[in-house]
Amino acid sequence: MIGHRRPTILLVDDEPAVLEVLAAVLGSQGFTVVTETQATVAAALIERQAAKGAPFSAVVTDVMFEGRTEGDAVLAACRSASPRTVVVLMTGYPALEGAVSAIKQGAQDYIQKPVDPQALAQLLHRSLSERRIHREDVSYLDLVDILSDMVAHTIERVDPYTAGHGERTRNYCREIAEQLGLDRSTTERLELAAIAHDYGKIYLDDLTFLTKKGPLTPDEYREVQRHPEVGANKLGTNPHLLEACAYIAEHHERWDGTGYPRRLKGGQISPAGRILCLVEVFDSLTTRRSYKDPWDLDKTLDFFESQSGRAFEPEVLDVFLRLLEKHGPAWLEAPMRDLEQAGLQPGS
Repeated sequence: MIGHRRPTILLVDDEPAVLEVLAAVLGSQGFTVVTETQATVAAALIERQAAKGAPFSAVVTDVMFEGRTEGDAVLAACRSASPRTVVVLMTGYPALEGAVSAIKQGAQDYIQKPVDPQALAQLLHRSLSERRIHREDVSYLDLVDILSDMVAHTIERVDPYTAGHGERTRNYCREIAEQLGLDRSTTERLELAAIAHDYGKIYLDDLTFLTKKGPLTPDEYREVQRHPEVGANKLGTNPHLLEACAYIAEHHERWDGTGYPRRLKGGQISPAGRILCLVEVFDSLTTRRSYKDPWDLDKTLDFFESQSGRAFEPEVLDVFLRLLEKHGPAWLEAPMRDLEQAGLQPGS
């Protein structure tokens, strides 16, 4: 298994107060933090740590130091001495061409001041996890840990009501896949897709709709419809996740062709995708969200029985309904337990 050593972050900014706040929050979010106020000193420190075989996991640096563009020196040190280090640039200038140019030269991201420490922590967790996926020796269990960590530190932090959603979806998918006789490899890829199926939401332009109390506007709904393909594309460059990404892209398609984003129909949806389509809807309906209460078992059963041959493939739905007769009460209690563990009380 890939280890869980605390990532070491180098923060570089000429404002000590900014460093103090960011360091405190990142430290509470599982990072070891080193701070520096001078870009040239930071560049030398990056080179020294790399030479010792202990490079920084990530470097977060300001672009401007006392009116001079010196952040590029920090980026250059990373690029030459520690190319696998994640680099995030901070700047108070929203249209600073130097920052955009630096991103093209190898920075991971660009965040505008004043920096939200929690947002920075999420960005770092996400970026570091994405790097880990590409290791050649990554195993299926490693991928489970990595994707679970990515989801926990990104989408579940933005929308706490989704706490445990990926893991529950994974468990339900596995039970259905076993009943349908899917082979082990397909089942494992389906489980990975279940964990990460909503990952694309973190890349959408506006995340406020995720916790909106009330229906989405047409524009917001069009935006949320992008997330299956966005998530598949963000993870799809990894050869370990090609099949899983295909299922992620399908998880809002519907058997009758009324889903999104590609309006696939019937056999155009993969067998694994058909399972994920159904399970994702089940867990969403039976989980409390910012805009609704969870459905009870009778209402849930009535809905799914009405959707045979419409939203869901009949064979998959029949297996699911048999499992729901057996596990219904426990499955409906699971989201509430996860919400309570996340610090969300009923009705909050």
